[in-house]
Amino acid sequence: MTACSILSASLGEPLHATAPFAPTWLLIEERAAWGRKAVREAGYGELEAHAKEHGVRVGLVRRCWRRGGDGPPRVFVARCAEPAPSVEELVGVDPGALDPERLPRGEAVPGPLYLVCTNGRRDVCCARAGAEVARALDGELGDRLWETTHVGGHRFAANLVALPHGVVFGRLDPGSARRVAAAYEQGRIDLPHFRGRTSRSPEAQAQEHFVREREGLVGVDDELGGYRVEVRAEPLAPPRPTSCGGEPERPGSWRLVSLAASETATF
Repeated sequence: MTACSILSASLGEPLHATAPFAPTWLLIEERAAWGRKAVREAGYGELEAHAKEHGVRVGLVRRCWRRGGDGPPRVFVARCAEPAPSVEELVGVDPGALDPERLPRGEAVPGPLYLVCTNGRRDVCCARAGAEVARALDGELGDRLWETTHVGGHRFAANLVALPHGVVFGRLDPGSARRVAAAYEQGRIDLPHFRGRTSRSPEAQAQEHFVREREGLVGVDDELGGYRVEVRAEPLAPPRPTSCGGEPERPGSWRLVSLAASETATF
């Protein structure tokens, strides 16, 4: 059976506008082995369900190769929506008792955090490709790099999330992952691997992609207004599994209908 990530790449499936919609991320350190439904199996199922109602994505994280202290789990909140994205650490909290609708403020985390999906119980592509990328970035990013349980889009493995902006990159190998991380450290987005920004809906992600592509804009904080952009979602052919072992389906992809400079911008 062909791995889902290999099949997706061979079919030329576009990467743009495939990032999950998650304006806020709640990340909980879990050093024990992860299951297929890792968040629920770790005892945070109710928290996860409640969080989805408020645009908060709950994920488990651990330092690469399960390194970490013996103390209580670390908890991070990344608020990715503009104009001031941030990552904060919540100290001394019970993760299960948090209210996703009113997450507290915490201690500011200096510098970006990076998440690599490596949960092999969820998908073998994430385990294989994600582990290779985590190994490649570990020495360069140190404790700013975390493994995570699920990003979404197994078929785009290896996947990397850069916080606080919530920019997601896919189809990475060790070499491209180093380039992507180095560019983000300098405030730039590597467009060939850019899946989208999690603070934006899929439609807005598609609009951002086409504006950046046409204008050659690669700055994370580039001003992207001033354009009227119409996009349309269409199912892809042929049907294909979107995860290893899954049933064939037709994922959607966004195509550009029109793009023009306009004083009444839609983006």
